[in-house]
Amino acid sequence: MTNFENSVPFDPGYSKISFSFLSNIDYVMGDYYQLKTINQKKFKLSQLENSVLSMINKSAAFYLGCQLWGGFLSARFKKTPKEISGNYSANLSGEEIDELDYAVETKYILEFIKNFDKDCKYLLKKPARISNITVEILEGYNEFAKLNNNFIGVIKTSDIKLPKALDHFADLTNEQLDALYDKIMAAIESGKIENLLEIGFYMV
Repeated sequence: MTNFENSVPFDPGYSKISFSFLSNIDYVMGDYYQLKTINQKKFKLSQLENSVLSMINKSAAFYLGCQLWGGFLSARFKKTPKEISGNYSANLSGEEIDELDYAVETKYILEFIKNFDKDCKYLLKKPARISNITVEILEGYNEFAKLNNNFIGVIKTSDIKLPKALDHFADLTNEQLDALYDKIMAAIESGKIENLLEIGFYMV
């Protein structure tokens, strides 16, 4: 593990491989939304299903990664809190704070999943292939962002509050946490954000 002598980064490198659901979903689903007949929508949805599921998984992977990184920082440096560098929301004020919502995308994805599942059940006669774990990750991130007030004022690792899904991090050893760090770094180095899903909440 890197020796974080002076500070730890707010982002370990996710931004280099991150995926924005909001920036891509309208482009992918645009034609589908314009279709009028049931048969047209059914055919188009069957074509889009795998692409949409891949987008949801990539997004969930990013938000899982954020929670795991927060859990790592909080637990690994519990006894020796470190300064956090690169958290641009830490010192916001006024209007900027009022408009800040780190969970805007996860909330949108969760609503999208509900509607997508309804369409799959109605048109394809089957539920969408979205796991409960994916939903748990997205809901967990909503809780994570809320607990930390959109990370405003999160200046040290001791300021980080963890969602319930990461309660068990308090019992992890430094060796387990260092192994988690290695897995996170390996996923980042792979360039494939979805590899973070292989870690999961408990695979530490």
